[in-house]
Parts: sequence; structure tokens; C-alpha cells
Amino acid sequence: MHFVLMILGALAAIGGILWRIQMASEAARQIGDAAKTAANLPRRLSFRHKTGKKGSRLVTDSREAATILMLEVARSAGDVSREQKTVIRDIMCENFDFTEDDAEEVIVQASWVSQDEAGHDAMHRRLMRVIKEQVTEKELVELDSMLVQVSGAEGTPTPAQLETIESLRGLMGLRA
Repeated sequence: MHFVLMILGALAAIGGILWRIQMASEAARQIGDAAKTAANLPRRLSFRHKTGKKGSRLVTDSREAATILMLEVARSAGDVSREQKTVIRDIMCENFDFTEDDAEEVIVQASWVSQDEAGHDAMHRRLMRVIKEQVTEKELVELDSMLVQVSGAEGTPTPAQLETIESLRGLMGLRA
């Protein structure tokens, strides 16, 4: 009987040690993830401190501007859905040569940069200016196609999405 209790006690001790090791490794993984995020935060936000600008005024890359416009089409139907974000990410990977991780990062950045000005015509005009300075007429037509793809991410585009696309087409100098 004493032998059985000693074996059970040893197994319980081993189980306790294994459980503690597992908890320690999980804590180390979480600390590592937090450290990566903290390490990347200055790089992500350094542009804001350098320029003293806010919102869409920070955008100088036509790809980021196009991403914001795609988000605008998605937002015009309400909150941006997972399907819409997936379509935007896929478009960015296919057309802008981003990796999936880079595309996700740009989407988050673009969403953050444009959240306060979402739906404002002034932001659309500013972003369209950035895009038109850097792309060709053919690429504007491709952007129009991207916007249409985003509007159809959840099925039939809503009237608000169609109105946003039509407004952006006017700013691009395109008419359907």
C-alpha cells in the first residue's frame, strides 16, 4: 500500500512540474509576442512623430491611399467585415506585391489613419490626389475594378457602396 501511495505521489509531483513548465513556456511566449509588438511600435508610428501630421495627411504612398479607398467602400455598408478585409488583403497581395503579413499591417495602419475622417469627401479628394500623382490611367481603371471587387465581397453591393464608388469614379475622372 505504501508503495502505491509513493508511486501516486511521484506521478502527482511529475504532473505538477510538467504543468508548471507548460505555464512558464506559455508566459514566455506571451512576453515574446508583447516584446515584438512593443519593438515594432516605434517603427510603425515614427512617421507620425516626424511629420506632426494626423490622419490621411500622413499618406504619401498610392498603395496605402488605394487601401484606404477600398476600406471606404467597405465602410459605406457599415462596419468592415472579415470577408471584406480578406478581399482587400487578397487584392493587395495580387496587385501591390505585398505579402499577406505586410498587407494585414497596411490594412491596420490604413484603417487607423483614416478612422477619424471616414466618409469625408475631403479625405477622398486628398487620397485621390496622391494616387493620381503616382499612377497611370490604366492603373486608375484597375483601382476602379478593385473597388468594385470590395463592394461585392458580401454579395450584392449596397446602394451606399455604389454611391461611394460612383463618387470616387468622378474624382478619378472615370465614368461607368
